[in-house]
Amino acid sequence: MRSKGFLFLLTLTFVAACHPRITPEIAAPKSNAEHLLARLYNRNQDLKTFKGIGSIRIWDAAGSQRARIAWLGDVDGRLRVEILGPSGRPLMKVAYDGECLYFYSIDSNGVHKRRARNPSLVQVIDIPVTIKELLYFLSGRFPIYDHGRVELIKAGAAQPDELVLKRFLRGAVEKIALTTDHSAVVSVKIYEWRGLAYQASLSEYQQRNGFSIPGRITLNSDDAAGLEIRINRYWPNVEIQDQQFVVTPA
Repeated sequence: MRSKGFLFLLTLTFVAACHPRITPEIAAPKSNAEHLLARLYNRNQDLKTFKGIGSIRIWDAAGSQRARIAWLGDVDGRLRVEILGPSGRPLMKVAYDGECLYFYSIDSNGVHKRRARNPSLVQVIDIPVTIKELLYFLSGRFPIYDHGRVELIKAGAAQPDELVLKRFLRGAVEKIALTTDHSAVVSVKIYEWRGLAYQASLSEYQQRNGFSIPGRITLNSDDAAGLEIRINRYWPNVEIQDQQFVVTPA
């Protein structure tokens, strides 16, 4: 694997995503498909902050790497992730406070800081998922992108039904695959003008203090790149402080 794997941000070359922007809210539903979309989207809306412990695997055509991780999230757009060593001490720290991205490694010289607006991880894992999108998935939700209409596609017994979000003259911008009873989301496909940008698969849902949280989140693109997060422990609606989204060497 190229050195960018767990040098999660060493160069801080994050860029803006090219797929459609997340819409801040959805219109009042009219069709059955829109009502279903609204019901699924509104799940876990009372979940505002969270922290968790688990493992991460990153891979590409050259190979894969694994590590233990801990994270702290604020659905308003702030995230902190620590890569843990065998003793449980952090080997790397990365945080985004909504304006600046911070990175520290025990092998680096001090803390690196760079201004960024909802940065994408495309330079890290070859998948153009943004911090905001990752926060959606970690909170058991999914982003919704600007669209003109919603269609429910009945796929039959072999494949899951899908909600397809479309834009005029653009076609599909997002496809949301559902469980057989339409109670949860199993995958989200995001499209840009060139085609599929990435797919997020959500599985092994568990109830965490009344919130339905996937125990496994997998992100992958059309090529050989991918990322998998397995959630071992999860705490919803934890108290947070602003300084927790700023990295210091200690």
